[in-house]
Amino acid sequence: MKKLKKIIRNKNVIILLLCLTIIALSIGFALISMSLKERQKNDKIYEVEIVNIQEGTAIRGGEIQPTAQTDIINNGKTAKFTFNLSSPEDTLTYIVTVKNNGNLKAKIDGISESPDYIHDDNQANSIYPIILNHNDIKNQKLNPGEEIKLTITVQFANSGVSINKTVPYEVSILTSCVE
Repeated sequence: MKKLKKIIRNKNVIILLLCLTIIALSIGFALISMSLKERQKNDKIYEVEIVNIQEGTAIRGGEIQPTAQTDIINNGKTAKFTFNLSSPEDTLTYIVTVKNNGNLKAKIDGISESPDYIHDDNQANSIYPIILNHNDIKNQKLNPGEEIKLTITVQFANSGVSINKTVPYEVSILTSCVE
């Protein structure tokens, strides 16, 4: 009889240990599964966008202060400008901040300009005596959280007659994932 009670007690202990092992494994599997899902969700964020347009310098060449209206459009991919200049030597500088808000490394493949006053002579002549240029950020790489500055300068040529000129301009950032 004692042997039978001892065998039953051993069986109960073994069953209890097996149940506790199954419960521990289930909890561990659930925790690992949740952390893997969270990691997968966080691992693949690719987001490069224009986060800020800041006025740099404004130089007045005549009586009227040169101005510009700015806007970030196209889900942070395009900076839109409307420049208003009227006198020789009027100059405006704007700093466009491009930031990698994702966690993947990105590369600036190029800049799309509309109208392209820098590379298209017909477009450049259409706004003369206004001259527009910017620094080259093509092929720059951005690590996660890193920023790069695109400096856009528009100026009224030194030689010329005072005339009110409104210049529309859009610049879009073309990027790709490096990893």
